[in-house]
Amino acid sequence: MAELLFEIGTEELPASAAYDAIGQIERLVPELFDRERIVFEESYVLASPRRLSVSIRGLNELTEPRVTNRKGPPLSAARNEDGTWSRAALGFARSQGVGEEDLLVQDTDKGSYVFAVTEESGKPVAEALPTLLREIVSSLRFKKSMRWGSGEERFSRPVRWLVALFDGHVIDFGFGELMSSDVTYGHRYLSRGAIGIKRPHEYEHLLREAFVMVDHKARLEQIISTAELVCGEADAIPLLDDDVLEEVVMLVEWPGIVLGKFDERFLKLPREVLVHAMQSHQRYFPVEDRSGALKAGFLAVHNGDPESEDTIRRGHERVLAARLADAEFFFEEDLKRPLADRMADLEHVVYQSELGSMAEKSTRLALLVEKAALEIEQDEGLVERARRAALLSKCDLVTRMVIEFPALQGTVGSIYASLTGEEEKVAEAIGELYLPRRLGDSLPETTEGALLALAEKADNLAASFGLGHVPTGSEDPYALRRQALGMLMIIIDRGLDLSVRKMVRVSAAELEAESHGFSWTPEAEKALSDFFVARERVFFTEAGYRYDLVDAVLAVDWDIPLSAKRRLDALVEARESGLLAKLYTAFERCHNLSKGQDTCGVDETLFTEDVEREVFSALDAAEKAAEAALEMLDFKGAAAAIEPLCEPVDRLFNDVLIMAEDQAVRGNRLSLLTRIDALFNRVADFSKLTWD
Repeated sequence: MAELLFEIGTEELPASAAYDAIGQIERLVPELFDRERIVFEESYVLASPRRLSVSIRGLNELTEPRVTNRKGPPLSAARNEDGTWSRAALGFARSQGVGEEDLLVQDTDKGSYVFAVTEESGKPVAEALPTLLREIVSSLRFKKSMRWGSGEERFSRPVRWLVALFDGHVIDFGFGELMSSDVTYGHRYLSRGAIGIKRPHEYEHLLREAFVMVDHKARLEQIISTAELVCGEADAIPLLDDDVLEEVVMLVEWPGIVLGKFDERFLKLPREVLVHAMQSHQRYFPVEDRSGALKAGFLAVHNGDPESEDTIRRGHERVLAARLADAEFFFEEDLKRPLADRMADLEHVVYQSELGSMAEKSTRLALLVEKAALEIEQDEGLVERARRAALLSKCDLVTRMVIEFPALQGTVGSIYASLTGEEEKVAEAIGELYLPRRLGDSLPETTEGALLALAEKADNLAASFGLGHVPTGSEDPYALRRQALGMLMIIIDRGLDLSVRKMVRVSAAELEAESHGFSWTPEAEKALSDFFVARERVFFTEAGYRYDLVDAVLAVDWDIPLSAKRRLDALVEARESGLLAKLYTAFERCHNLSKGQDTCGVDETLFTEDVEREVFSALDAAEKAAEAALEMLDFKGAAAAIEPLCEPVDRLFNDVLIMAEDQAVRGNRLSLLTRIDALFNRVADFSKLTWD
């Protein structure tokens, strides 16, 4: 059993590119090696800013042998009358590179055929590796790639060296102007240069001696443990944000951590501003005291000489001091004006040419939240608070703080609203405007914030679909999928009986009335419904609902997500109890016979059998009971209301010929079945259901 080491040495890779490459290599190695019939025990990928490498252990030195059995002409065409092979059989043998003695006759479902059987013995793995390794490096794709030198090859950053070592021998292959070797390189500043590798298993050890911790998972553990150790000595607790951790792991090869300080006067700044300035701009980790309050300190991960940490610390402190001084100035200048005074400034901020200004958007949001608040019928002050939050929600876009720190929009508005006298719930709602920002993010906690976040997303959907900006494939530049998902999550989490289509239509109507050239067309309406149904289908199936139940519900009720959720829960319970199977049997018999038939109203005078009258009476009662339950969004009750109809329907089919010779009687019976079919579909589209 042999071991393979493959390393791509580069200029410093962006963290996102490194993680993309890790995933691609983890997928490519088993795919390509399986294609070439190369067996191995395990593989693992390692990455740092200057290298991507994969170690493959337990490799067979020969590829797996292969037996190929190819089908030729039928035996009737392959044998002459004297038993010799026909011209067709001999031609088939030549095309497969075998002699006539290698042809076999085998029986199949379609009769006897001639087959050519070839056996390919295993080949040395070393012969296949040059092509495979070049294919791996050439196959890697990045969001942004570049060319360098005089070649046409592309990569995220220039490739500077290649290592390919199999069982102690170099596998020769080229990429661009480079040829593979057994030489790698250590830390850019702390090592002495080139490092020769004799055996793959020496790789990690030799790089450690050259100040490179090549295993990114080990670097992560090292950063976390060192951060906790450094903070423990200072009686502090590090705030280790996952996103920042993920990035700094790919910024260093030999991680070190310093604990820096900043002037305590900056602690007067809002916590959100301080944390954002440290994490998002500088990739620092804030630190807290035991009570959870921020301390005037931070952790910086560095890639420098451990003996120079005092110099490194002072450098980071100077950088952060300048950043916080800017934030302090912006904060003090912004608070010289109440947030509400900035509403007029929004008239000069263009949303889009066809969509008017941010002032107009704020007015639309106020209208949307007002209508939604009136629908859910909560406390009297909700409408006014939600309107106020909507009108102020975009004011922070013209503050100095948000201009400098755009990611803080919404958060800054909430802080400034609170500090300039707005009601607490108004301020909280402004801060919840963009929630959830991503999968796993928190949802609005206030009703005002939930309504405002829904209005924001509905307005964005109306604007984008009205302008034809429909997501296609993986392209979604306006993050509309995320916003649709956010609407679903908020509506269901808050239990809001609100219509997505209605909210979007209100926004679209206002956009049209503003006369900036925007128009809402039937095509836009259909594109929106198709899009939202697709998002709901993903949302509910990922939540664990059966795909057929999801399709059955969304076919009749996609517009009100809370209603769709309750329908699904009712169907799940009905399926588990056996009720759904009973209902489906009755539905299927009615549906299969009545679909596609021309029907009209049911005429009781045309009933000729008592069971027809029983079915009609049961149907009338079921319709009334189901309708009452549906009005209360009681879908479990609606399904239960239909159950008494099943038994007389079964007797109707057993005792009565639906397709009677008398055309009037036949048409009346089909109309009865159609009406039953329609009742079932008031709960869900039963035709979408499947049974295992």
